[in-house]
Amino acid sequence: MLRNFSVSGYKNFNQAATLDLTKVRDYGFNTNCITDNLLGKVLIMGPNGSGKSNLGYALFDIVYTLTDKQPCREQQSAQSFINGDANHKHATFIYEFQQGESVITYEYRKNLPMSLLYEKMSVDGNILIEFDHAKNKLISNNSSKTKVDGLRWEGRDGSLSIVRYIANNTPQEKESPIMFVMDFVNRMLYFKSTQDGNMFIGFERAGDTIESYIVRNGLIKEFEGFLKEHSELDLNIESAKVAGMPGLLVQKLNSKSLIFQEVASSGTKALELFFYWSKRFNDVSLLFIDEFDAFYHFELSEKIMKFVAKYTNTQIILTSHNTNLVSNKVMRPDCYLQIRGGTITSFSESTDRELREGHNLEKMLRNGEFE
Repeated sequence: MLRNFSVSGYKNFNQAATLDLTKVRDYGFNTNCITDNLLGKVLIMGPNGSGKSNLGYALFDIVYTLTDKQPCREQQSAQSFINGDANHKHATFIYEFQQGESVITYEYRKNLPMSLLYEKMSVDGNILIEFDHAKNKLISNNSSKTKVDGLRWEGRDGSLSIVRYIANNTPQEKESPIMFVMDFVNRMLYFKSTQDGNMFIGFERAGDTIESYIVRNGLIKEFEGFLKEHSELDLNIESAKVAGMPGLLVQKLNSKSLIFQEVASSGTKALELFFYWSKRFNDVSLLFIDEFDAFYHFELSEKIMKFVAKYTNTQIILTSHNTNLVSNKVMRPDCYLQIRGGTITSFSESTDRELREGHNLEKMLRNGEFE
C-alpha cells in the first residue's frame, strides 16, 4: 500500500506537498477506512485551484513513468509540467510503499514529462539502486538484490526508467521490492466523469466502450439494479443491435425505445461510468476519483462513498467540493483532508479539539474550525 507521497516543482506545487497516509488516529468507528494501519479511504477537499486535480496527476505520474498504461493530456503537457512561480529546474516525486514490515522509497526527478534526470529506490533506508540519467551513470547498486550485473547502460536516454528497465530485463523474484512497486503501479486507476466521457489514467492501455462492456459481460440487469439502489431510477434497459456498433443500450418505454446515451442525465451517465469501473475495483491497488460527485445529488454522493468503503483491500482517494459529505457517518476526521496553499492536512490535525463520533464535522468546517 501507499504510505506517503510528496511532490515539488510540479504544476502548481512550488514547495513540497505531502500526502501522508500514515497519520491514523485511534478512533473506534468506521474502522473499515483503515487498512494495515494506513488511511485506506480518503476524501480530499479544497477551494477551486487549490491543487486537488493536480495532486492526482502528480500521484499518477509514476504510472506514466513506469508503465505503458493509459496517460492523460494533462500529464503529457511539457509547457505546464514545471511549476512557473520559481526557477525550478525539475520536479521531484517521492513515493513510500508498505511491503509487509518494510518501507520501499522510490524517488525520481524530471524536467519534462518523459525526461528523467535521477532515480533512487531504497528499502528501509538502504539504497537498492541509484541512477543519474543526466550522466547515464549508475551511482549505487545492491547487486545481490537488483541483479543488474551485465546490463548495458550505453545508448539509453532519460525517457526509460531504470526501475522499469531492471524489471523488464532481469530475473526478479515476484516478491522483490522492484516487482512489488511495478505490480502496485500497474494496478493504479484514476478516473473522473466529464462531458467527454471516460477520462482515466492507468490500469489499462486503452479504454473499452462502456456500453459494449456492459452488454458483452451480461451486466444489463445488474446495471439496472445498481441505478435503482443508488439513485432510485427504475429503468427498463435492453441491448440493441446496430450495424457497426459492438454494444448499445436502449431505455424501453411503453410505446418506444430510446437510445440510453441520448436520454440519460449527466448524473446517470456518471453512474454508468462508475458502475463500469467498479467491476475492476477488487483488482485496483490505488483508486483516485477526481470530483467523484460532480454530477450527483448529495444523498447519492454519500451512497457512493459507502459503496467504495466496502473495498477494504483497495486504497481509495476521492476529491470533492461538497461540504455536505463531511460526516462521521461514512468516514472519520483523520480521513477527511484539506488542501490549501500546497499543504495537505486532515481535520484531526487541524484542530486542538478532541474530535469524537458525535461531533458535527460539517458545521465545524463551515465555522472555520479546521482552517
